[in-house]
Amino acid sequence: MDRQAELRRVLEGPLPGEVSEEFLQRFTFTADDPRSVISLARDVLATVLGPGLVWPDLAQWRERLPDRFVSACVPKRDPAAADAELTRWSAMTPQEQREYESTSAWTLSGWLHWFDPEGDGESRSWQWWDAGLDGPAAGWVDVQVGGHPFASGSLEWLLRASGARDIDS
Repeated sequence: MDRQAELRRVLEGPLPGEVSEEFLQRFTFTADDPRSVISLARDVLATVLGPGLVWPDLAQWRERLPDRFVSACVPKRDPAAADAELTRWSAMTPQEQREYESTSAWTLSGWLHWFDPEGDGESRSWQWWDAGLDGPAAGWVDVQVGGHPFASGSLEWLLRASGARDIDS
C-alpha cells in the first residue's frame, strides 16, 4: 500500500485523469450532514496516515485525533466482557454477525490496529480513493481494493463514527 498516495487522495482527491490500478468499491451512506461526515473521515485518515517515524501510543492518538471520532469509540473491554462477547459472537449466524458488526462501536485501539504499520496496517485491504455528496442527506466514498471479499469494517466504523447511517456497498 502506498500510504503517501492515499494521504494525498484523502486531502486532495485523485489527480485529474488518475486511474486506479485496483478495483474501486463505492460505499454510500445517509447522514444529517454528509459533508461533515466526509470532512471528519478525511481529518481522521489524514491524522493516522500522516508521516511519523514512531507509531504513537493510545494516549497520544487520543490527543491527535478529532474529539468527535475518539468520543464515538467505546472503551476497551475487560477480559471477562471480551470473552463473553466472543462467546455470543460464536453462537451467531453469519447474517447475525454482519448485523452485529454494522451496529457495534469499535474501540479506538481496535480501529487503530488496522493502520499501524507494525500491526495489520500493511494488510488493510482498502485505501481511500475519493468521496462526494449525493444530495443534501447522502454521500459516497470510493475505496481502492485488491479484490473481493475484503475487510471493510474499519472503513464502515470510520464512516459511522463520523455520523453516517445506512452504509451500503
